Amino acid sequence: MDNGEKVICPLCSDAVDKLLYRFHIDSERSVLEKIKMQNPSWTLNDGLCGRCVDYYHTAIVMEQRILPEIGPHFPIKSADDFVILPTPLRVHAHPRYTGKGVTICFIDSGFCAHPDLVATRNRIKLMLDITTGELIDSTTIDASSAWHGTMTTVVCAGNGYLSNGLYKGIACDAELVLLKVQDVNGKITTENLVKALQWVHDHHKAYNIRIVNISLGDDETGSYKESKVDLLAEALIEKGITIIAAVGNDENGKIHPPANSLHVIAIGGIDDGNELNNNIKAYHSNYGATADAFMKPELVAHAIWIAAPILPGTKEHTEATSLYCSISEYKDIEVIARIQQAKYISANYMHVDGTSFATPIVTAVAAQLLEANPSLTPKSIRQILFSTAKRYESILPERQGYGIIQPRKAILKVVKKAQVMRPQTSPLIDRKKNSIEFYIQHDCAEQISLAGSFNNWAPDVLLLEPSQNGIWKIEIPLLAEGRYAYKFLINEELWMEDVENPYREPDGFNGFNSLLFIQN
Repeated sequence: MDNGEKVICPLCSDAVDKLLYRFHIDSERSVLEKIKMQNPSWTLNDGLCGRCVDYYHTAIVMEQRILPEIGPHFPIKSADDFVILPTPLRVHAHPRYTGKGVTICFIDSGFCAHPDLVATRNRIKLMLDITTGELIDSTTIDASSAWHGTMTTVVCAGNGYLSNGLYKGIACDAELVLLKVQDVNGKITTENLVKALQWVHDHHKAYNIRIVNISLGDDETGSYKESKVDLLAEALIEKGITIIAAVGNDENGKIHPPANSLHVIAIGGIDDGNELNNNIKAYHSNYGATADAFMKPELVAHAIWIAAPILPGTKEHTEATSLYCSISEYKDIEVIARIQQAKYISANYMHVDGTSFATPIVTAVAAQLLEANPSLTPKSIRQILFSTAKRYESILPERQGYGIIQPRKAILKVVKKAQVMRPQTSPLIDRKKNSIEFYIQHDCAEQISLAGSFNNWAPDVLLLEPSQNGIWKIEIPLLAEGRYAYKFLINEELWMEDVENPYREPDGFNGFNSLLFIQN
């Protein structure tokens, strides 16, 4: 490849299109400090590539959440390229809950037995073609219909087998029932949607279906009381099945069944720019009042820059594999251009967009809730998701409903409160478990988080779990040797030191920081 138009990044030594020299100092201060810490000789005048900025920003967020490194790799070197961030990381999903023991039904165009669903353990209970009534052959792939449904399913419940776990879904242990509704003419008709919902109505007990994900819609519009699709959806909800549906991707369009139905959770989209800095903007999804004057959507989730599988055995899979072999050898500019155009991010994954992919994110969180508390009803799941969602001022309220889904806050609403005995000291350093436990007594708090110098004082990230007796607790991995300052944040507004810890120092704001000392 001719590198005549390329420049070398002083940090990663890769040939890129251009270097960055100008930064938003206030918003990127922590990123610049991280870079200088690891590269003492680097200065702003040296510049760096956009991918290094992405890498260090991701590293900071991982530190804030005290998560193990995911080690993002950067196979493409153009300045406007990016690494697609894993969905659980972007939405701040709770890592302890994976949808285990929960069965989700997907009603979609078609499916295949993707390795991310079956390779380590086959979690597909059934693949049924509703249009013919026949089982779908798991050994073959119908590329004309299987793309969309396979993508939505893997986004929700894939285990990341083909990415070494990097692109796993939030509900990576959930069981699946997959109903194909696209006919031989490539159409998804009202009749087949009705058949699929009726099948769920008749068989949900046999397969223990608790959630139905519908990342498509009926062509008909009007009152939900006159829609066969909506009426069946409402009947399923009465049976204890949560229905979650996409609103669509036309901001000037109407809300179609089943998203327009009264108790169906309708999902719109947001765009985070594939970044972790809270610069959230609206996605071009449908919104507004239905024929029955219901405001939809109720929730929004990430709807763009979503990692999804390339269908195995297709020409796209062959092309992606070839391109990534070529780029590792030649780094040809035409190869890079084709990878970007096709939205490939590896030989097995690409990035996709649409409320079709925001919906399975919410579905996965609902599966987490049911894993934590199987007795939850559709009504209680709605209440938990709506009450914990976060509205953003940058998005009109009618476009976001109750706001962006907040998985960890939702989990803390339902996790079974244990009887916790507080230790004599706080924090408690447990070297056998290589962990540190923090405790605080507060009988009236709705939410408590831990923040300190060990996570760049990121608020509302390390959430404590409540117990029955008013004690809140969090356990984090054992920190490296050093001196750390920390505080608790009560209800997102009141900072409070650890009253059980006698070591403290003035915080500069007429209060104190508690101090933690780690020694080898």
